[in-house]
Amino acid sequence: MQDEKQQPYFFNPGMSAEQLEDWLGQQKLHLTHFNRLVNEKAALEERLSEISAEIERMSTGGFEGKLSFLWEPSPLLRNHQQDSD
Repeated sequence: MQDEKQQPYFFNPGMSAEQLEDWLGQQKLHLTHFNRLVNEKAALEERLSEISAEIERMSTGGFEGKLSFLWEPSPLLRNHQQDSD
């Protein structure tokens, strides 16, 4: 049992202790970046599903009320046109 505790958890032949520490530091940075990207992707997918649900709700419910557009030109535009003549 003592011999098992003295054995390293993992083994990288040919690496010094400093090289191993550097390698572990790089792995930690890469893993942190990867986890951040996974979390960001999950947040974006959740937001996209919310937007899709809102679009679906609006398209199936139809538009209530009467859509109308102004048929008279703006008084400001009318004054501008009269000034141009």
